[in-house]
Amino acid sequence: MAPSPLARAAFAAVALAGIAGMAISLTLTITDPGSFPPADPGLFGEGDTAGRLADWFAYFTHWSLILVVIVFAILALRHGEPGRGLRVLLLDALLMISVTGIVYAVVLAPSAPPMAGWEWLANALQHYVTPPLAVIVFAVFGPRDWLERRLIPAALVIPVIWLAVTYARGAVIDAYPYGFINVVELGYPRALVNTAAILLIGIGICFLLIGLDRLARRWSR
Repeated sequence: MAPSPLARAAFAAVALAGIAGMAISLTLTITDPGSFPPADPGLFGEGDTAGRLADWFAYFTHWSLILVVIVFAILALRHGEPGRGLRVLLLDALLMISVTGIVYAVVLAPSAPPMAGWEWLANALQHYVTPPLAVIVFAVFGPRDWLERRLIPAALVIPVIWLAVTYARGAVIDAYPYGFINVVELGYPRALVNTAAILLIGIGICFLLIGLDRLARRWSR
């Protein structure tokens, strides 16, 4: 069943919020080295343009936003029934953007430096607007009956790839995107324990999203 015009507009709004946040952030990355203060040992920080761009694409936040933009743009434009791949990507996008919002608000925001202007706007769009907006739009407009428990292993593939790339790159450049996986400061045992905890939280979020889908389906009926 094709989405209604209102649902299409809501899906498009999620995609546009993600695009706007990334566009501002990427522009600052390229044009404003001053927005990258000296970082703690082992964390991404200031550097030349090429290095900052490589770091920008290495953040889990941006992997999440790119996937959300792609999936919600497809939802806004789609016609007909989805394949299994799109169902997996929807669960994956909702999972990753939820982890982005929760981890930033709980773990990263308390120690984040003050922000202003465009930097504040980019951060707000990426961490405080797009994550809840994506989940709320899904809860209200669906699509319904897409999420199932058997899709969870496939939905974890992209996050696991991100972890593998992050640890491999970090071993080469001695820098990591987030303090809770900063091997330079924490060592591998502590960083891996933190990683396992985030993965378990992610699996729990998948079950919550599936439950939300079922609850919304019953309510709509």
